[in-house]
Amino acid sequence: MELSAATLIFLSLLSLPILVTLLSRKRTPSSKKRRPPGPWNVPLIGSLHHFLKSLPQVALRDLAKKYGPVMFLRMGQIDTVVISSPAAAQEVLREKDIIFASRPSIVASEIFCYGNLDIGFSPYGAYWRTLRKLCTVELLSAKMVRQLAPVRDNETLSLIRSIQAAGQRGKPVNLGSLLLSCSNMMTAKAAFGHVCSSELREQFLSGLDVGMQFSGGFTIGDLFPSLRFIDVISGRRRRMWRAHRQLDAVFDKIITQCEALRGDSLVSVLLRIRDEEELEFPMGTTNIKAIIMDMFTGGTETTSSAAEWVMSELMRNPEVMIKAQAEVRQVFDNKNPQDHEGMMDELHYTRMVIKESMRLNPVLPLMIPHLCRETCDIGGFEVKEGTRVMVNTWAMARNPEYWHDAEKFKPERFEDGTIDYKGSRIEYLPFGMGRRRCPGDTFGLVSLELIIARLLYYVDWSLPSGMHEIDMDMLVGATARRKNQLHLVASPYKVVPVQT
Repeated sequence: MELSAATLIFLSLLSLPILVTLLSRKRTPSSKKRRPPGPWNVPLIGSLHHFLKSLPQVALRDLAKKYGPVMFLRMGQIDTVVISSPAAAQEVLREKDIIFASRPSIVASEIFCYGNLDIGFSPYGAYWRTLRKLCTVELLSAKMVRQLAPVRDNETLSLIRSIQAAGQRGKPVNLGSLLLSCSNMMTAKAAFGHVCSSELREQFLSGLDVGMQFSGGFTIGDLFPSLRFIDVISGRRRRMWRAHRQLDAVFDKIITQCEALRGDSLVSVLLRIRDEEELEFPMGTTNIKAIIMDMFTGGTETTSSAAEWVMSELMRNPEVMIKAQAEVRQVFDNKNPQDHEGMMDELHYTRMVIKESMRLNPVLPLMIPHLCRETCDIGGFEVKEGTRVMVNTWAMARNPEYWHDAEKFKPERFEDGTIDYKGSRIEYLPFGMGRRRCPGDTFGLVSLELIIARLLYYVDWSLPSGMHEIDMDMLVGATARRKNQLHLVASPYKVVPVQT
C-alpha cells in the first residue's frame, strides 16, 4: 500500500525527534559523583508522561516521595532537577544562590519581553543587576509603593461598586473576572498614570489578554530545542509575534503620551532615568517596554489569582470568614475609606488568613525555573551546568513533616509571627527567595491585602442557590489559578462612598 505524501511528512516529523535525541547523546567519562535519582526516561518525551493525569506540582511531589528531594527528570530534551525539601532549597536559593541566579530562556519571554530584556527572564549578569537595583531603588521601592496608594484606593473601591452593581437582585457575580479586571487596571494606572488615555489603556489590556493566552506554559521549542521549527510550522510563533506587534504599537502611543505629559507613573520614572543617562547600561525605549511588560505579566494575574484563592478558602471555612469579617468591620467602621490601607497593621487575623491561603495555594507552585550556571553539588548529587532547576514550593508548603495538619486551612499557625514572606522558613516561599526573589512583592502584597479587606468589609458573601461547596480545581499555566472562576452572591453591607 502506498503512503500519501502528507503521511510520509508526518512520519518523518514523528521520527525526527527520536533520531535527534539519540544522536545528541554524548559519551562522557564516568564521574565519581552521581546524578540525582529519578524515574526512567522514555525515549523522545523523557519524563513528560508523568504529567498526563496530575497537575505538575502534584506529579512532582508524588515522584519525589519515591526518588527523593533532589530528583532528575528529562523534560523532553531538557535536563531538569526538581527540589522538594527545605534543606535542598536552602542550598539552591541561599548557599549557592549565585550559581542558580540565571533563568532559562523560553519562547514566550523572548517574544513578549523583547528578547529577555525584562527583570524576570534576563540572564544573570551586569544588565540584570542594573535592573534589579533600578527596581529596588526607584520603581518598586517602599516610597514608590506609598506614592501609588491613591491608585489602589480608587481601583479597589471601583471593584466594590462593580460587585454591588452586578449582584443586584441576588444574582451571582463572577468574582474571578472582576478581580482580574481590578488587578489589570491597578497595574495599568500605576504603570501609565493618568496622562495615558483610557482608550489606550483598554487597547493595551485587550492586547495583553491575547498575549497571556499564548504565554501560559511551554511551547514545543521550550522542551525540544532542536524542534523549534514545529512552532513555526504550526503557526504558534507567528500568532505570538502578531500579538506582540499589536501590543508594541499601543506601547509606542502610550510612551509618546507619557513623554509629552510627565507624571508620577512608572513609565515616567523610567523615561526620566533614560534621559539622565546615568546607568551602567543605556536605558532605551525597548528596555522600558520590556520592564513594564514584565510587571503586567508577573503582577496582574498573580494578585487576582491570590485574591480569588483567599475568597475560595473563606467560603469553604465559614468560621474563619466570620472571624476575619468581624475583625475588618471593627477596624474599618466609621473610618475614612482613604485611611483603610494605613490600618492594615491592625488586621492581624486577616493577614494570617492571607498567609495561610498562599501556603495552600501558591500562585507560582514551582516558581520560575532557575538555570545552573556551573556544575555543583546539591544534596550530595551532581547538578551539571545548563540544567534547569525547579523548586516545588507547593509540595514543601503541604508537607506534614514541616506543617501540622498540613492539608487543613488553619490561619492560627501564623499567629506567633515567626513566619514571614521573605524566607524565614524555607518551606514557605510564596515570593521565592534569593537574588531572583520577586521584586514586586511589596506592591503585590499591599494590593492583595487591601482587596481582601474591602471585600470583607463592604460585602456579605454567600453561595449561589443549589451550590453546597466550593470546588478547588486548579489550572496551571503562567500561574496556578482556579479552573472555574469563582461565582458568589454578593449582598451590600455598607454603601460604597461616591467617587469624586
